[in-house]
Amino acid sequence: MRKADPSKLDYNRSGATSRSWFGHSRSRLNRGQSSVEFAAVGLLFFALVVAVMNYAWIFFAKMNVQQAVDDGGRFASTGNHLTTKTGTTESRTQSIINTIQNEISVPNINVSSNLSICSVDGGCNTNGGSAPAGAPGDTVTLSLTSSLPIWTPWLAKLFTGGDFTFTASTTFKNEPFNPSETN
Repeated sequence: MRKADPSKLDYNRSGATSRSWFGHSRSRLNRGQSSVEFAAVGLLFFALVVAVMNYAWIFFAKMNVQQAVDDGGRFASTGNHLTTKTGTTESRTQSIINTIQNEISVPNINVSSNLSICSVDGGCNTNGGSAPAGAPGDTVTLSLTSSLPIWTPWLAKLFTGGDFTFTASTTFKNEPFNPSETN
């Protein structure tokens, strides 16, 4: 029986030896394998982290827009109007739009073109015009439809046009305000 060449032996921590393979120790080969495994698992983990961040952003945006629509509904139910910097009074519909727009902290949400104001007696206003936002005691619904782009390309393929579209709405009953003071 031939003796092993001592230069070809690899001593592990316990003092046992293992034969080398092409002059490399097994632990060195395992390091390469670990790098490949880490690259594969790391890529999957990174994609999952980005997807979770994207979902968190969508969830935040949806909650922020819903809160803004609720605040706009509270403002609208009082029959109040906003005043511009020059001192002129805005229309009631424009006041509602501006109240909602000022509450939203998500970029690229256009309230004036995506808000629908519907009241039982006044009909629906879907283009941000000057249709009434309901008389005193009317039931009014505000609905705002918005779209947010999906950050990850592979996740965006699951959504129409690569955007997540959602609607925030609120329904309320107007307070008994003086209708002659509204426009």
